[in-house]
Amino acid sequence: MGSSKEQVLKTLLYSDIFDYPLKKSEIWRFLISGKKENKQEIYKTLNAKNPFFGVKDNFYYLKGKENIVEKRREREKISTGKIKFAQKTLGKFKFIPTVYFIGISGSLAMKNSDKDDDIDLFVITARNSVWITRLIMITILRVMGIYRKREDKNVSNKICLNMLIDETAIIFPETRQDLYTAHEIAQLIPVLNKNGFHEKFISSNSWISKFLPNVFSQKKIFIPVSNSSFPERILKNLLSLNLIENFARNIQFNYMKNHKTTETVRDDFLAFHPLDYKVNVLRKYKNKTVNAPYSN
Repeated sequence: MGSSKEQVLKTLLYSDIFDYPLKKSEIWRFLISGKKENKQEIYKTLNAKNPFFGVKDNFYYLKGKENIVEKRREREKISTGKIKFAQKTLGKFKFIPTVYFIGISGSLAMKNSDKDDDIDLFVITARNSVWITRLIMITILRVMGIYRKREDKNVSNKICLNMLIDETAIIFPETRQDLYTAHEIAQLIPVLNKNGFHEKFISSNSWISKFLPNVFSQKKIFIPVSNSSFPERILKNLLSLNLIENFARNIQFNYMKNHKTTETVRDDFLAFHPLDYKVNVLRKYKNKTVNAPYSN
């Protein structure tokens, strides 16, 4: 099988794990390859008849999976409402001076969310303030009645603080550099982006191109740095004090230590999404690629 056909099939194999058919432009953007490929060559492959994948209403999928086209349409409608709700709700957090970036992550970021799903967030904070920022955000979300608690059974539209990192940890270590994480970062939907911190985060993780070389091919947007007000700077410096941060960490850590499983808990990096989910996705993808037609 030719190189472009193999890359297209790999890309569809990955998206199939999530029952998510792709448009032509999405296949190009999320193409799984070791290097950038000619766009016209990929489109030529998609336009040609192929026994391994089909197309319906401009959506591409593995042969025999036509049903996921309608599933994607239904999930897009649901996700659009959830995203609007999140954008309206999370705009209230712009007053927290230690919050630099908030992005919608997970399935909702791809508009592939079911009505019963929660809303996952990825947050970047100022230096030495990840714990106090989390405490403030949780307190506000609890008051609003939309924080996803561990014991919740009905989590629809509840907010889950999936990952929080401070500005010193924006470069992901090699242990986290994989296809799954590359996808998660690339598909983030910015809700709050102070001083172009989203762009800084993306540019700091250039390793993503090793897995998804086309994902940031579009023209980059640079946001000029704006100066925060004097009261904001004073409050941010206060919240970043070791005394305040240690107090917030001790309160939360004492609560979560009895429930800790595969989470990552550090002073600058908090990840609460189960690690085994990522491992399971990557295992499924590996099995699919091993058994794919091009490997025979």
